[in-house]
Amino acid sequence: MSETGRPDVKEKEVTEKLAQHLEQMLGYEIWYRTNFVLKSFKFFPRQPDIDILLCRVNNGNRVPPITAAEVKYIRTARGGRVNPSYYSGLDEAVALLLLGFDHVLLIHVVDEKVLSKVYLGYAKLLSELIRTLGLPLGYRVYAFNSEKLLLHRVIRLGNDNSYELEGLWVIPRVNPFLGKNDDLGKAVVKNRKLLADKLGIGLNST
Repeated sequence: MSETGRPDVKEKEVTEKLAQHLEQMLGYEIWYRTNFVLKSFKFFPRQPDIDILLCRVNNGNRVPPITAAEVKYIRTARGGRVNPSYYSGLDEAVALLLLGFDHVLLIHVVDEKVLSKVYLGYAKLLSELIRTLGLPLGYRVYAFNSEKLLLHRVIRLGNDNSYELEGLWVIPRVNPFLGKNDDLGKAVVKNRKLLADKLGIGLNST
C-alpha cells in the first residue's frame, strides 16, 4: 500500500463511513444526512454544504440537539506532501454556528500512515488551539485505512508504541449565539427554527 492509500477514495465516501461509525458509537438512535445542501434562500449564509448533519430520534420523532460536522479527509498528494493545513476546515466549522446548530464539530479523517508520520503533531496543535481559545467547537481526529475503509481511534507508532487519539478530542459546547439577544443572536435563532422546519425536527419535542 502506498502512503497515498487508494487514490479512488473520495471525501464523500469517507464522510459516509464516518457517519455510519458515529451512528454505531453514539449509543442512541439518530437521523443523519451526509453532504447535505440546505437549498433555501431564507438562510444566511445561503445554501451551505454540510458534510454531516444529525439529530436524535425519540419515539420515531426527530428531536434536538441538532449537530453539524465539517469533515476533512487528509492524505498525501503526489510528491508526498500533505496539502491541507492543520487548521483545515476550522473556518467552515465556525461558519456553521451561524446556521443555528446546537453543536458543531470539526472532524479530521487522516490516512493512518500520514497521521503517524506527519499529521499527529498538527492534530495535537489544533486540539490545544480549540481548547485554549475556548472555541465552541468539538474536534475529533481519526486514523483511516483507505484499503479496508476502516476508521481507528488508536494509531501505531514506532517501537511498538500506540497513541490514543481520543485524548485529542474536544467535546462541543452549546452554540453560544443561541443564547444572545442581540441582532446576531436573533438571526441565529431564526436560522435554527428554519433549519428545524426544513428537516422536520420538533424543537419542542422531548
